[in-house]
Amino acid sequence: MIKRLRGKFILINMAFVISILTAVLASFYYFNSKRMERLSEMVLIQAIERDKMNQPHNKVIFGPRPRGDSIPFTPVFVVTLNQDYCIVNIRKNNITVTEELAQTLIRLTKENGLSHGVLKDYSLRYLKVITPEGTKIAFADQSYEWNNLKSLLLNCLLVFFVAIILFFILSLFLSRLALKPVETAWKQQNQFIADASHELKTPLTVILANLQILSSHREQTVGDQEKWLNNTREEVRRMKQLVEELLFLARSDAKTVQADHIKKEPLDFSDTVLNGVLLFESIAFENKVNLRHEIEPDISLEGCKDQLMQLITILLDNGCKYAGRNGSVSLEVKRVFHHAVLNVHNTGELISQDEQKRIFERFYRTDKSRVRKSGGYGLGLSIAKTIAEFHKGKISVSSSLETGTVFTVTLPLLS
Repeated sequence: MIKRLRGKFILINMAFVISILTAVLASFYYFNSKRMERLSEMVLIQAIERDKMNQPHNKVIFGPRPRGDSIPFTPVFVVTLNQDYCIVNIRKNNITVTEELAQTLIRLTKENGLSHGVLKDYSLRYLKVITPEGTKIAFADQSYEWNNLKSLLLNCLLVFFVAIILFFILSLFLSRLALKPVETAWKQQNQFIADASHELKTPLTVILANLQILSSHREQTVGDQEKWLNNTREEVRRMKQLVEELLFLARSDAKTVQADHIKKEPLDFSDTVLNGVLLFESIAFENKVNLRHEIEPDISLEGCKDQLMQLITILLDNGCKYAGRNGSVSLEVKRVFHHAVLNVHNTGELISQDEQKRIFERFYRTDKSRVRKSGGYGLGLSIAKTIAEFHKGKISVSSSLETGTVFTVTLPLLS
């Protein structure tokens, strides 16, 4: 899928590039050909003017001579005709013309009926002017003009093909760069589906096994089968939790979190955090964890109270799980400039730098062996990040042997 998308990207990009290059180079060639044509006509006009003044033609050149450039003379000749259209005089410059050829050329110009034009069979450009001395027709050889146009065309084609090759290489690079987020999202989606399927498979397998045991002991009472019923109930609860978390993340990906009955309103963040801490005092006591808190009062912000409570619960639950027996968890809330900063610190094992980079990914766990025991799925911190971003904030983690593990949430204050 990504390869097809990259191919379409390159194809569309190259189509635009080829179209633009063709238009630009064609316009460049057209305007230069017109410029060459005008210069050739200027040569003819100069030749006629010099002929009227009876001056030599040895200074008639193809257009004005640029400084430092050596432009060759343009072969040109002027034929003067009387009223009967008979040749009176032929003035030549850098060219040999017989009277028979001149008669043929004059006949062709008469047949064209135009005062200026091109005789393609002879590669001559002509200009006809009526003067008091008679009709003067100037002819200029187009060899120099055609050679310049041919050289210009070859250069344009060379530029075109070189540019196409360079733009193709650039398109390959840009396709990889532009589609990298898409490729990452595609891989994450596939990984998300695979992980979700795997997590749902485990409780379903347990439920099916419990039901099979129940069906094989039909003669026993409900009380006798209570163990298997409790196991089934626990797995269903775990599945319900997993489905709710997956639904929350799916809605956040679809940008429908705010639309689904969730409204932001002014609230006392200090009071919300304190309520979350009070809920976890009993859990911390059971886990032999020392829970401390330091909350600056009257910190207000705009948000969803239920989501912020969920964020606090996730961080405290994570801290209590990994603080270790007789460990400690400390929570701090303070005002820093225009933001509320929540720090949740816990003792316990160090989180490596590589794990810190991936800890907010979905289904990622630093200790997979403790998953079933702790009841987690690796979605909590991903949900915490989603909630923080929904409130226009951010969440980060740092871990070291000296300070332990600290999760920091920064949220904008109520303006």
